[in-house]
Amino acid sequence: MRRRFVLPGCAAFLLLLAAAQAASAININVVYPASNMFQGYEATAKAAINAAAADLSAAITSNLSAITTDAYTGSVSGTTATLGWEFYYLDPSTSSNNVFVPTATIAANTVTMHVGARSILGTTLGLGGPGGVSLDLDQFTAGGSPNQWVAAVAEAEDLSETAYRRGGGPVIGVAEGSGSYGSNNAIIAMPYTISHGFLSLDWDGNNNGAKDSDSQLNAYWHFDHTTPVATGKNDLYSVALHEMMHAIGIGASDTWDSKLSGTSWTGSNVIALQGSGAGLINGAGDHIASGVMSTRISDGAAQEAVMDPTLTQGSRKSLTALDLAFLRDIGYTTITPTPVFNPADFNEDGDVDSADLLIWQSAYGVNPNGDTDNDGDSDGRDFLFWQRAYTGPGPLTAAVAVPEPSTILLLASVLLLSGRRLR
Repeated sequence: MRRRFVLPGCAAFLLLLAAAQAASAININVVYPASNMFQGYEATAKAAINAAAADLSAAITSNLSAITTDAYTGSVSGTTATLGWEFYYLDPSTSSNNVFVPTATIAANTVTMHVGARSILGTTLGLGGPGGVSLDLDQFTAGGSPNQWVAAVAEAEDLSETAYRRGGGPVIGVAEGSGSYGSNNAIIAMPYTISHGFLSLDWDGNNNGAKDSDSQLNAYWHFDHTTPVATGKNDLYSVALHEMMHAIGIGASDTWDSKLSGTSWTGSNVIALQGSGAGLINGAGDHIASGVMSTRISDGAAQEAVMDPTLTQGSRKSLTALDLAFLRDIGYTTITPTPVFNPADFNEDGDVDSADLLIWQSAYGVNPNGDTDNDGDSDGRDFLFWQRAYTGPGPLTAAVAVPEPSTILLLASVLLLSGRRLR
């Protein structure tokens, strides 16, 4: 029987249900169970999960070294010590039992993501977390003089750490163990980075402890990541993306924990983006604080961060600049997206609102700072573009006639002073 040292459980993190391109440097390889997770929607569900894995892979440019052997031997003055290792991850179909991978090797730039579904009671849509590395005592061997053995173990441990740190990424955890040879004891503590992760999805929307029927699953989940999310449904793509980010270390790694200070974040990339790390982390310390906004890397639009702890029904989340900054702070390298802003978003804050109208007003007839149509000036046509592009807050309640250029400035002032919310 194989004996193992195991860290105390794989961490699992919750995504709570709110009330009503650069070439990829890593490959998140998704592995599914043999059993059908979502019945008649299996193919569509897997396409959404695969898309989330592909989008996250494409955003991370780290180079993770291959692990080509799971046994490492140190040698000092003819004395040898060999350490052997295993991978493990939490079974996504139960989220309670560890699954061991006895041969702890993996290809370069690869992270294996084990995906399953089960009944998750309450308002939780998914669970995710990283796998770990444990010492396999069947491969823990000694030879030669006991007096040199501790030094040989230290050398084997150094070789193991070099392999399992993979040249980059966060420290997920530390594989610990001990052994003795003669009267000499050796303590082992080997840091490692990501190789495996798990993702569990809820198939029990009515919380009765049983797998839902096709019709119930279809009412609970929005499976198709290529179409807008239907009202009242939970977007599978968004949940998969969120939990995969937990599975590679966000909220679930030693490096993450080292950057926490209460609800403040100390990582330099996030602070450079936000101006401060104060209040950016939720009370539990495992998510970005609820409601923190950023800009999507796909189009520059404003959006809650993916790693916010909630998901609103009928909505979809994709990666934001803030999510990528957190990834960089825990040890990954990422793409540096160039935000794409609406031409009427003059202050480039991700929305088109009265602040942008003020910029157009001050630029009208003076300079091109309020130019939406690239004709080199700020004029009435740019005002009309701003009006059509308005995103809030609040509705644009007043009907606005197309003015002559000489009356544009006066109309803008009236709108600002009227106290009405614009759209």
